[in-house]
Amino acid sequence: MELKVESPEDVIFPPLPELSYVCSGKISDVKCSGPSIYRDQDLVTATAADLISSMSVSTLIRTKLRGRKRDRWLGYLSKYGIEIEPREFTTILKTGSLITIYADGIDFEDVPGNVVFKEFRVTGTGSMNNVIEKLMEIEPRLIVAESRGNLWYLVSAFKLVAMDPAIRKALEKLINVTRLECDEISFLKNGKTCFKRN
Repeated sequence: MELKVESPEDVIFPPLPELSYVCSGKISDVKCSGPSIYRDQDLVTATAADLISSMSVSTLIRTKLRGRKRDRWLGYLSKYGIEIEPREFTTILKTGSLITIYADGIDFEDVPGNVVFKEFRVTGTGSMNNVIEKLMEIEPRLIVAESRGNLWYLVSAFKLVAMDPAIRKALEKLINVTRLECDEISFLKNGKTCFKRN
């Protein structure tokens, strides 16, 4: 089943490679003559223990990062108001999620802009249904749930924080383009779950 782009943030979830292309109505990492999307990745990752010890994104940035990267991230914090919401914090504790906050530069058709989003990632064994239900509490735009037989699973939930208006407008051109191939798609309150089974 094809998961199509319905709004600009659907282009960026899950994170794109550094260079991807729009080929025959699909976003792909295979080079073609279609337009390209360039991604300049910038991220910070934290465990539940990191968040408990720091109690705020600002403290997390100050303790985990150094030099220019710390200065850059302090700028992102003030510009985009990045924080961990109480229900996100609770969900991280309940699921043992690894959270990654991205502040990526995206360039599409010579229009640059920043996109800030969160990824909540959980790996485990057994059934992933309970994890998916708990991640749904944070109202993500997309959940990607991958299972490897009955051995293990990887579930990632993505949530937009901010997108610069210029890149939002540029990415609107990609509405109805295929973003992902899924074995099954289910609908959430404000998004979708893409199931992939191997």
